[in-house]
Amino acid sequence: MSPEVWSAIFAGATFVVIAATALAALIQVRHLRTSNQLNAFLTLMQMWQAPDLQEQMGYVRGELQPKFKDPSFMAEFAEAPISRIEHRELLVADYWEQIGAFMKFGLMDEGSWLDVAGSQVYVMWQLLEPVIKAIREVRGPTAFDNFEYAAVRAKLWFEKHPDGTYPPGTPRMEQLTVAGETQAPQ
Repeated sequence: MSPEVWSAIFAGATFVVIAATALAALIQVRHLRTSNQLNAFLTLMQMWQAPDLQEQMGYVRGELQPKFKDPSFMAEFAEAPISRIEHRELLVADYWEQIGAFMKFGLMDEGSWLDVAGSQVYVMWQLLEPVIKAIREVRGPTAFDNFEYAAVRAKLWFEKHPDGTYPPGTPRMEQLTVAGETQAPQ
């Protein structure tokens, strides 16, 4: 064979090796991204389930709500800086602000998060809306805009999935139950 033929064979082989390497790199990057998103998801779930944040969310759902009728309480949001010790509801808003930023910049899988916690972010937005409006009167519309983004995405998610995201074709437990008793797997 002539040197030109050997050169063409080696060039073709080099191209195949480079293409295979690039494909392997793309697959590895995809796996790394998935791994990072799972890590972020698990970390945020761990933060969400922490007793102190759950306590703050309980405060927002209950004790905080009547305080919105007190003008002196609402006036405190015009002061700067606002103490997170005196206004623990802002710790909840801060948490959802962080979630919204992660969602907005694609640092976590939005669908997974909204499937698990979408209703919570939307409820917290509704409960904290008077606080956010008061803060925005002084600081402008960008205050807690990532929190708002997360709540809007949650609302849109539920409009898109009104019956949830249970996989079609997968039976429900009641469909596997015979005469009121669940059959054990064989």
